[in-house]
Amino acid sequence: MRAQESRISVALVSDLCHYPHEVWDLGLDQLDMFTEEVLEELHTIAWAEGNEYPNHSTMSAKTGQHNWGASGSFSEIIMEVSSNAGGGVGAVALTAAIKSVYEKLRSRAYGDVWRSLPSADQAVEIAKSALRRHYDVADARLTVIRSEMDAEAQRHYIEFSHEDGRKFGATVGAIKGMPSCTRVWAEGADLVPRPIPDPSTHAN
Repeated sequence: MRAQESRISVALVSDLCHYPHEVWDLGLDQLDMFTEEVLEELHTIAWAEGNEYPNHSTMSAKTGQHNWGASGSFSEIIMEVSSNAGGGVGAVALTAAIKSVYEKLRSRAYGDVWRSLPSADQAVEIAKSALRRHYDVADARLTVIRSEMDAEAQRHYIEFSHEDGRKFGATVGAIKGMPSCTRVWAEGADLVPRPIPDPSTHAN
């Protein structure tokens, strides 16, 4: 399926039981690739560190049709790949691989979901949306402590404090020429574990 709207996310995680330490999001219009092709491109990221075996990873894809207002097809693809939260050479290689894959995907799309760099207020909302999606944090518990725009690099840098002591950040326009590409990250409070799904919520 070639979707009219695509959202791709790559999360760097220490393990699957905890929230990621950083996530890269990209939104594209009319990506001229089947979902299977996108998954193949993303899989190359797991080999970025040049080891004998790829990093541990999981990938999921959801496609659908929305008919609310303007109708159209959409896809959401999420990759989680293991990475050392402390950074280092491996993290640098993974970041470079993510950028390379995203640039290739962008070249196969009609355009970015944002035609130009969002305003400062819009960037804050984009960042909050990504944090809500990837970290399950409520907007009301976040306080903006830094918001800067780099006009030359065409990106926004935003930092938030959370009432539980954690710190979150976002770079909106993380890759030049891709206004929707947003990198979000978290630190502090040992990156709280993800809640365990309640089986009863899936009962018939």
